[in-house]
Amino acid sequence: MLIDSHCHINSPELRQDSRSVITRAREAGVMKMILVGCDYEDSCEAAALAEDFSQFGLYASVGIHPHESSRYECIPEEFTKLVHDDRVVAVGEIGLDYHYDNSPRDIQRKLFDLQLDFAERVNMPVILHIREAMSEALEILSNYKGLSLLFHCYSGGLEYLDEVMNFKSMLAFGGALTWNGKGSEKLREVFKEIPADRILLETDSPYMSPTPFRGKINEPAYIKQVYDKAAELRNMKLDELASQIETNAKNFFHWE
Repeated sequence: MLIDSHCHINSPELRQDSRSVITRAREAGVMKMILVGCDYEDSCEAAALAEDFSQFGLYASVGIHPHESSRYECIPEEFTKLVHDDRVVAVGEIGLDYHYDNSPRDIQRKLFDLQLDFAERVNMPVILHIREAMSEALEILSNYKGLSLLFHCYSGGLEYLDEVMNFKSMLAFGGALTWNGKGSEKLREVFKEIPADRILLETDSPYMSPTPFRGKINEPAYIKQVYDKAAELRNMKLDELASQIETNAKNFFHWE
């Protein structure tokens, strides 16, 4: 069983062809996918798609991405209803993004804190988006030690790894593991240092396409390339790695 722990099938690039995208993923051996919400409307669509395609192992997370923070003064009350949907398994993706700064940093921090508090109150794991803001993110997260955290597209390097591992955390890796270049070489070194029971794999489709699909629209079916590279890096058989990822995902998302 292959698992894509982070995808955006409801993105403009994939939405119109969602049934075919999901079917291709199943044909490639992907048995479970997390469709991630980035604002209220996006989260509603993620939950609805997860329900409509539940037979394909589709689940959802709901949250407000840091890029969208300036659109919200608080968390919409309707989120409380969303998180109790049977197919919703996490709050996210939420966090801080100081690379693009699409929302002012003080507003990002405020909404991040509000959503962490919300996740704590509804007792759900959290999918994090942290880019060039690891120090401040960890400072905020230190107030929520009880939360289970998934560092989507982990980019903190070895510098922050020990501190990240002190949380109840999983770290997710995607297509960048397969790329050429110094950045990906460093990422592969980090990946090899992480205990096997703390790893998840993802596509972040339609973004971050793995080699040999880089430059094309990504989709969950391409998670196989990520699994192949991950197994190679950790000197594991593919079925052994897949079994470990399956266990990790079940422990984190608490699905049946």
